Amino acid sequence: MEIRDKVAVITGAASGIGYATALELARRGCKAILMVDLTDQVETNADQVNAELGRDVAFAFRGNVTDPAFRQEVFDAARDRFGLVSICIPAAGITRDDLAVRLDKATGKAQIYEQERFQLVIDVNLIAPVYWSLEMVARIAEDRFAGGLRSGTPTKAFRAPWSSSGRFRPRATRGRSPMPRPRPASRGPPRP
Repeated sequence: MEIRDKVAVITGAASGIGYATALELARRGCKAILMVDLTDQVETNADQVNAELGRDVAFAFRGNVTDPAFRQEVFDAARDRFGLVSICIPAAGITRDDLAVRLDKATGKAQIYEQERFQLVIDVNLIAPVYWSLEMVARIAEDRFAGGLRSGTPTKAFRAPWSSSGRFRPRATRGRSPMPRPRPASRGPPRP
């Protein structure tokens, strides 16, 4: 994948995989990296990435990844300042350690894991990553449509391995005759 001069959005960029990924994308020449997190540590991390690279490449956005308006605000800011986001790393994640059922040994009563806490884990770890990715895909689709490319039309970067008939051709066979099609398995002896 070509990284140089691309615009990236990374959620969970205040620590762990999100921060490490932001740093690596910056080192590989990303034009802009929008680092997203709920905590203010994301601002410190963006400053650290910029200091290491010696240029402004990382930009902090503080907010809740489960909030659709915040997600749209981040993508709007990216488009307005840097261009289309083509890399999305939804790395935000939370844990809420607890047992599914806890038994109070003194009373014998069972306490079930709070549904609100479980829903928050599902929203941050499962639902939000899907919607951050869909936001990127939707904006790419809109950009392609505005540029005259219709659904199913490969961009120039993806045209090379395909023949004019739409059949796949490995790079080694470009310019030569197409690969022979495999024959279906026969039932019984060949016909004379």
